[in-house]
Order: sequence, then structure tokens, then C-alpha cells
Amino acid sequence: MTKRKTYLILVILFSLLFVALITLGSYWLSLKTLPEKQFGIAAFLFAFAAAFGQIGCLAMYIREMARQKHLAQIKQAQQTSENPSE
Repeated sequence: MTKRKTYLILVILFSLLFVALITLGSYWLSLKTLPEKQFGIAAFLFAFAAAFGQIGCLAMYIREMARQKHLAQIKQAQQTSENPSE
């Protein structure tokens, strides 16, 4: 699996984790007992951590795309410098 696919899969995973944690946290906060409220707050905190993971993976994906584009440009420049008569 390439780095691009890995980063995209991680973005999807963190997105789904974020949605699940927000849903679970809101359900637990709707319950009136103390332990469930504490679990709800913890779920919201973990959801924000998942959002940061999502942003980080998206940044790494964009960085990898830019790196591949740059390497392709370098390779093309080397090919044109090796064959100037064409």
C-alpha cells in the first residue's frame, strides 16, 4: 500500500472515529447519572483528539502529494537536460 492510500485511509478512519465519539458522548451526556456524564466528557475530549489526528493525516497526505509532484518535475527536468536535441 502506498503512503497516499495509507493517509487517505487514516483520514477516513479518524473521521468515522470522530463522528462515533461525538454521537456516543452526546448520548452519555444526555443520561443523568454521574459516571455516564464523565464518560460523555471523556468521549468529547477523545473526539477532539481524533479531529487533530484527522487534520494531521490530511496534512501528511497533502505533503506526500506535493513531494511526488516535485519529484516528477525533477525527473522530467533531468530527462530534458539529457536529451536536449529532441
